[in-house]
Amino acid sequence: MKKHLLVTYAWSINNIGDMGIQGGLFTLLRKQAPGLQVKLINYLPERDPAYAYYKQALPPYNPDGEVLPMPFFDLIGGDPLPDAASEDIRNAQVKGNAWRNLCARYGKIKLEQFRTGVLPSFEAEKIARDLLDRFPLEIMEDLKVHFPELAAAFADAGFVYYNSGTTLNFGRLGVRRLFGYTLPLAMSLLLARALHIPYGIGSQSFDLIEWPVELIYDRLFRDAEFVYCRDTDSLNYLQQKKFTFKALDFRPDTTVYFEGGDEPWKEAFFRKNGLEKEKFMTVVLRISAPKPKYHDPTGGTVTQERCRHQMAQMKHLIENYIARTGQKVLIAHETRDTLTDAKVHLYDILTPEAQKNTVYLEEFWTPEQALSVYRESSLLVSVEMHSIILAVGNAVPFIHAPYAECGRKRQMVRDMGLGEYLVDLDDAEAGEKMLDTALKILRERPALCEKLRETRNKLAALSAKSMAEVTAFLK
Repeated sequence: MKKHLLVTYAWSINNIGDMGIQGGLFTLLRKQAPGLQVKLINYLPERDPAYAYYKQALPPYNPDGEVLPMPFFDLIGGDPLPDAASEDIRNAQVKGNAWRNLCARYGKIKLEQFRTGVLPSFEAEKIARDLLDRFPLEIMEDLKVHFPELAAAFADAGFVYYNSGTTLNFGRLGVRRLFGYTLPLAMSLLLARALHIPYGIGSQSFDLIEWPVELIYDRLFRDAEFVYCRDTDSLNYLQQKKFTFKALDFRPDTTVYFEGGDEPWKEAFFRKNGLEKEKFMTVVLRISAPKPKYHDPTGGTVTQERCRHQMAQMKHLIENYIARTGQKVLIAHETRDTLTDAKVHLYDILTPEAQKNTVYLEEFWTPEQALSVYRESSLLVSVEMHSIILAVGNAVPFIHAPYAECGRKRQMVRDMGLGEYLVDLDDAEAGEKMLDTALKILRERPALCEKLRETRNKLAALSAKSMAEVTAFLK
């Protein structure tokens, strides 16, 4: 029987960037390896709405793709923390014997000390070796009993490919969710290694890897066929950590290949809100939560004073852009988090005149709907990264305006040779810098669109090389 490609994971449905990663990867595989059977494990269990969404949404991008549910949150005990990826995971009862065996070998107190980093190094090394060599094999036995379809997906895989994201971090901004996040999400790689299935890490950003997880990753990275970073800041960071690799290089996030659209929805939205092609600017925010969230490690790290400054810069941009160009502005969303926050923090502080010319998206949209709108924007200004990646892949002029806590992934803009469109939102003059850049984009828009198309072609060549490496294991 011909081996299939096993991909982990399909991410959440609370972020159009997370949703676009899979569609981009499926599109890339359809073009580079038509007929290749692809099995993609969802980030959340079968009972979560994300699984049903991807089962329906992804096949149009690749008819040879199949979506499977996430098993590992049901097999690993989690952390003593109040937040979780979903209500189902928060209330999940651990199945199987692997977790119980691990707890019996070391005790829950020592496992918690391992997580917090206070265990003596000799004992930590022993647990790390267990998590590398023994625990994954016990997880495989649990899969055979409780998730036989997933057990077969691993047993019959010719290669395990880890999808674009930032999900292998540990310790970023103080977040140390080992058993409730990092270990379940790394388990596909640990399982591949223990079962001697070739595996590779594609297009990740690495913000921080703290001890003792670096004891695990030292061997996990060393035995991978490749570890690819979607930004050179992450690549340089891994080199500073002195990890060893068979291959370490830059590869673009697969969202750049997302080509979906929803023209009927866009046309209705334009008619309702008086928007016209290339006569409006789209603005997408990121507003850090006042306290940490499971999906937002930046929560609690941005003071109210900084947030007010950031919104004042966006206010300056929007009001002056409308006054200088006569165009409208659309405030839209990459994540569900800003559906209400962006209105309170930005729209409500605009002048009445600016509000008359600003459309506020009141609902969360799909990546297809978002991209149909982005394609017809004069330009996109986004604090979030994945809207920028969608823009690059579809020749939409942009300004990326993150703040430092958004992570190393902002380096992608420089890596693509587009650093002049990167503005630090904490800069004292960020609003004026964004305005100057926006007006320059309007003056030079045709040439910039062509430059973006050339950039996408260069990125596609790198990804084609990666897919050739992967499919070589499946022949």
